[in-house]
Amino acid sequence: MGNEGLVLRRGFIDFEEVYGDGWEDSQRNLYKYFVKSFGCRLIDAETAVPEDMVELLSQAKFRTRLRLSFAVNEDILILPEKYRCGFIGKGDLLTWASRSAPSPDESFTWNEHVSWLTIYYWYNRAPDGAYGSEWIANAKFIYLGSLAPLDEATRLDLIGKMRNCCESEERQ
Repeated sequence: MGNEGLVLRRGFIDFEEVYGDGWEDSQRNLYKYFVKSFGCRLIDAETAVPEDMVELLSQAKFRTRLRLSFAVNEDILILPEKYRCGFIGKGDLLTWASRSAPSPDESFTWNEHVSWLTIYYWYNRAPDGAYGSEWIANAKFIYLGSLAPLDEATRLDLIGKMRNCCESEERQ
């Protein structure tokens, strides 16, 4: 996370800065990586992977109902870097049904995170703009959203604990 400070300060990722001249192909390959990750999650839930996701893996140009967005988890940024660097995980896979249909249709949401960066997956569902701009390997920039899942009391408690922990480590 050598560019962490820059990304957090600007609130976006510039694929040309990350990949150089080949940024368009590279960002499509990154998107396909995320498609595979989401497909594995669906398989793990014993759910069929939608055909548009399977087909796009072999294509240079594609259409899909999968949208991604990226958000900064502000509560994880409270943690000192040495603690948050190993903070990796996956959220619950949610299936959505329309009000008129009693059974779930092919609409899913899911997320996974690496440290403070949370990647949101929106399949056949409109992304929540608070969690960043919609991305389908079609832009030079990814604009980051933000989330702070802790309530104010829990957040203040965590800040106090981190302050005490860091002071205790400095005394040793």
